[in-house]
Amino acid sequence: MRPNLEPDPAPDAGPIKILIVDDEPGNLVVLETVLDDPGYRLVRAESAEQALLALLAEDFALLILDIGMPGMSGLELSRLIKRRKKTAAIPIIFLTAYYNEEENVLEGYGTGAVDYLHKPVNAAILRSKVAVFAELHRAHLALLAEVRRRRYAEAELRALTQRVVQLQETERGGLALRLHDHITQLVCAAQIRSQVLLEKLPACDDGPKRDALELREMLVEVAAEVERVSQSLRPSILEHLGLTAALHASGTEFATRTGVAVEFDVVELSERLPVEVELALFRLVQDALKNVETHAHARHLTMMLTQQGGFVRLKIKDDGSGFDPAELPTEGKKLAGLGLLGMRERAKHVNATFKITSAPRAGTEIEVLVPFAPGAAAE
Repeated sequence: MRPNLEPDPAPDAGPIKILIVDDEPGNLVVLETVLDDPGYRLVRAESAEQALLALLAEDFALLILDIGMPGMSGLELSRLIKRRKKTAAIPIIFLTAYYNEEENVLEGYGTGAVDYLHKPVNAAILRSKVAVFAELHRAHLALLAEVRRRRYAEAELRALTQRVVQLQETERGGLALRLHDHITQLVCAAQIRSQVLLEKLPACDDGPKRDALELREMLVEVAAEVERVSQSLRPSILEHLGLTAALHASGTEFATRTGVAVEFDVVELSERLPVEVELALFRLVQDALKNVETHAHARHLTMMLTQQGGFVRLKIKDDGSGFDPAELPTEGKKLAGLGLLGMRERAKHVNATFKITSAPRAGTEIEVLVPFAPGAAAE
């Protein structure tokens, strides 16, 4: 099922919300007059209790707070605000007509204030300070929006890659079935006919008899190649015998066909991995072997599969030409980049980490680490 990739709602791009708190209504009117601006939405509170209710109901970019209020003081309210995760980051500007001593100012900063202004407030200074915090809040919202946009794009790319992988597996399975059930039967029938033709030819007729024998041998090779391709598309050995046997078979076939020496350090796992994890690891090995055959010009390759605690580690290391992972080879650069992206996404799809280590003329090592959950193998 395709995951829900709808992006999170964009942060509120409307007026900057500012909470002003003072027990004197006249002071609130002054603040509203000084900060009258279409870019701000001012919410007033005449006590610490009203301020707490407002903070529970809405998110604010800035709090302008009178210190000397009856009941709960501004300092006590600030401490409560800073203890709450949701409100801890709200900048607080303290206003006071009485707390002018240095220790009082330090106490205010100690409770979480970012600024400290004395009454009567200089209107120009207050507007200037509020404008700075408003701009910082807008920049923060823009950064959040960009982070969400990138996460959404990454999730879209991941889902698309996973969908491509699923479609590839479906198509591979269908093609393997057609090869096995139709093409193989035709080739086998042609082999039988060639044998009949060979037996009907006169013993003295060396030319046609030799041609018929060569035809039969070619058909044997075709049958073997069809079987190899079919197994590559839908590896029945993986389904029936497991990952270790499939890796041995794939590496042995690769060595026979290419002449590259393959060394195995592959253990039998204590339990089968889930089907999709086994298939992902097998496809990663196929992709790695294809890259070695196409680009590496290697003479030796090591294939490792180990179980370490809660993880299974797969490594494929060759002694080929290598490359700089930050700068893909010029030949087939675009296709190589897509291949590496596909391998990374295939690993990510099964919660595995993918690491590639290489350098020019120093070979290449691919390492995949996947969580191992005993008993989690799919039926």
